[in-house]
Amino acid sequence: MDGKFIYDHPRAALTSDCVVFGFDGDNLNILLVQRGVEPFKESWALPGGFLKMDETTEECAERELEEETGISGVFMRQIRTFSTPDRDPRGRVITIAYYALMNPHHFSRVSVRGGDDVTDAGWFPIESVLADTSLAFDHHEIIEAAIEKLRQEIRHYPIAFELLDTYFTIKQLQTVYESILNTKFDRGNFHKKMVGRTENAAGEEGGTKPRKEQRKNTGVLIDSGEVVSGVKHKPAKIYSFDRTRFNQLVNNADFTFDF
Repeated sequence: MDGKFIYDHPRAALTSDCVVFGFDGDNLNILLVQRGVEPFKESWALPGGFLKMDETTEECAERELEEETGISGVFMRQIRTFSTPDRDPRGRVITIAYYALMNPHHFSRVSVRGGDDVTDAGWFPIESVLADTSLAFDHHEIIEAAIEKLRQEIRHYPIAFELLDTYFTIKQLQTVYESILNTKFDRGNFHKKMVGRTENAAGEEGGTKPRKEQRKNTGVLIDSGEVVSGVKHKPAKIYSFDRTRFNQLVNNADFTFDF
C-alpha cells in the first residue's frame, strides 16, 4: 500500500516532559507550569506535550519547553521512559523524560511565561517541589527520577558547571553539589578536591639541572585572579572550569567528582 504499513494492534501516544533545574546563584530551583486544560486543569506540572510525527523525543521536549515557558538552548539529557498503563487519564500515553540545566546568567534573564496550553509558569525551590504531592500526572515520580539521575551523573561528569556561569566562587559550586546530593561537605576538603594541591614538578628527563615549576596536580578549576567585589568580608576568589585539565585527568583515570 504505497510503502505504508497499517498495524492491527493498538498504538500508544508519546509525550516528552522536561525537568528544568535552575541555579539562581544561591539555591537550586525547578521550573513548573500551571495547566490551563484538563486533565489536571490548574495543577502544577512539568513542561511537556505530545510528540509530532516528524520530530524526535528530544526535539519534542525542546519545542514544548519553548512554547510553554519561552526557554530554549539549554543543556539537556534523557532521564528514562515512564510507561505505567494508567499514568494518564486520557488513555495509553508513554512519556520520555529529560532534565535540563540553567545557569544564573540565563536564570536571571529568562522571563518565564505561560504559553500554549498553560496559564502560568514559575521557579520553585527544589525542597518545596519534592514536598508537593499534588503535581499533575506522575510528575512527582519523574522529578524524583531526575534528581536521582543527576546524583548519579554529577559524580562522573562535569554537569554541575552547566548550572554555573563561566566564572563562579567555590561556595557557589559547593552549593550546587550539596543541593543535588542532599549532603554537606567539609569546606576545606571540597576546596582541595576542586582546586587541587600545588606542588613542585620534577625536572625534564635528561636535563642537567632539575627544572621546578608550580602546577596543579589534581584540581579542575582555574583561578581567574579576580575576587568578588562589593563585600565587607574577605572577598571570595573567582574560578572557572578547566575542561582541558578535566579531560586529561579523566583519560588517565585520575579524577572523579565523587567525595
